[in-house]
Amino acid sequence: MDDGSRLFAIFKFPLSWGILRPHLEQMEGLKVTGFVTDGVTEGWLDFEYFGQRFSINDPLGEFYVFAEDGECPAFILGELMKHFRKLSPSA
Repeated sequence: MDDGSRLFAIFKFPLSWGILRPHLEQMEGLKVTGFVTDGVTEGWLDFEYFGQRFSINDPLGEFYVFAEDGECPAFILGELMKHFRKLSPSA
C-alpha cells in the first residue's frame, strides 16, 4: 500500500465483529489494541502479534487484513491465516 503496509488477506465468508473480535482475543500472544465501528457501515480493529502491528477493516461486508510492516515475516502471517481459517464455514 502507499503507506508501506501490506494487504495480506480478504475474507468474504459471512462474518461479524461479534464473532471475529472474540476469536482473535483467544489467540495466544495476540493483543487487541483498538476497535472502532459505527455499527452500520464499517469498523477498524487494531492488534499486535509477535511484535507486529495489524489492522482489519470491513468495508462493504468484506474483512481486509493489513500488516503495518510490508516486510512482516511470512511465518507470522501464516500463523494468523491458520487462526482466521478456523472461522471459515469450509474449514
